[in-house]
Amino acid sequence: MKKVTLIIVMTFLSNAFCQEKNEPQWWAMERDGNYLEMASHLLYKVQSDSTRNEHADYMHIARAYGYLNDYEKAIYYWKKSMIELSESNDKQYWWYFKGTLAFFERNREELFKYMNLLKNDHIPHYANNAKTLEALYENFEEGYRQASQWK
Repeated sequence: MKKVTLIIVMTFLSNAFCQEKNEPQWWAMERDGNYLEMASHLLYKVQSDSTRNEHADYMHIARAYGYLNDYEKAIYYWKKSMIELSESNDKQYWWYFKGTLAFFERNREELFKYMNLLKNDHIPHYANNAKTLEALYENFEEGYRQASQWK
């Protein structure tokens, strides 16, 4: 009985100290710079669990490949994240989507267009997206990870 109790207590403590605030496993991977592992993990999750938010998962997969400067894969998954959404769903998010896509496609003029649209007309909810597009434009020659940092 003591062994069983000890195992239960150790399992509880391990879970309590190893996972901050029940955050998704991929957050730690991103924080630690394990972008390929993050993308692989999310791909497995989205393909094996039909209840997942595919839009969000594919967006984070695209960002992971962007951080690795693998823009071909970033473009593929960025577009896949928006398959069921269009500009009519959310104009301001669409501008963010198109601006980020322009960065991945290395199209500075297109990025400038969407950066200005979002910068000049956004609700507070999209303030960070506007700052991200501005950072991507200002740091266009950098890789996505460095270019997207605005804080």
